[in-house]
Amino acid sequence: MNGRVLITGATGALGRSVVTRFLDEGDRVLAVGTQEAALGELAALAPSDVLSVRRVDLSSTPEVERLFDEVESASGVPRAVVHLVGGFRWARFADCSDADWSYLMKLNLETTFRVFRECARRFERAGGGVVVAVSSPAALLGEAGVGGYAAAKAGVLRMVESLAREMAPFGGRANAVLPGTMDTPANRTAMPDAAPATWVPTGDVASVIHFLTTPAAIAVNGAAVRVPGPTL
Repeated sequence: MNGRVLITGATGALGRSVVTRFLDEGDRVLAVGTQEAALGELAALAPSDVLSVRRVDLSSTPEVERLFDEVESASGVPRAVVHLVGGFRWARFADCSDADWSYLMKLNLETTFRVFRECARRFERAGGGVVVAVSSPAALLGEAGVGGYAAAKAGVLRMVESLAREMAPFGGRANAVLPGTMDTPANRTAMPDAAPATWVPTGDVASVIHFLTTPAAIAVNGAAVRVPGPTL
């Protein structure tokens, strides 16, 4: 595949794997994050003509609109947008603070809404395009302690389904991936007694995300694709 791909949340463990996968497949990538140092490290992966980085606050409408304007002016509407931004906090309802709730809604829902809105506008003018977002198995079943996170990720799924139906008439597609516990340094630190061999590698999640942006996945639209990893 060749084309311009916009990847948000690109500096995390999954983001780095996704950026690498698209670069390996011949795409030009614009990687978006919020931390300058992490973006600088990411930029070192490839020459600037194939990988560029940008610091953007995706909870700000003006910044998101400016991002898409600049991308479109420089190289046209991207062929795909991969939205990886999200956040997790464990909290029982009895203990969930307003700050916890606002954090979950801002990172998981507000950023998704603003990115999806621009995708819908730009892809309609371009006559097509692909969106892939990251949700969670928690979106399908709210367990104890994750009510806020489950609600936010379920909201992401509902937005994906609606966006898919709105874009289908002009050839656009939107899907979500639902990874199981991913094998990342942060998860290994947070769960030292767990069994990482049963977790899904970020590279495997990146492969599924890339597939969903290819013509081979043209019949997949509005789907929630689970990526649970190996079961031992």
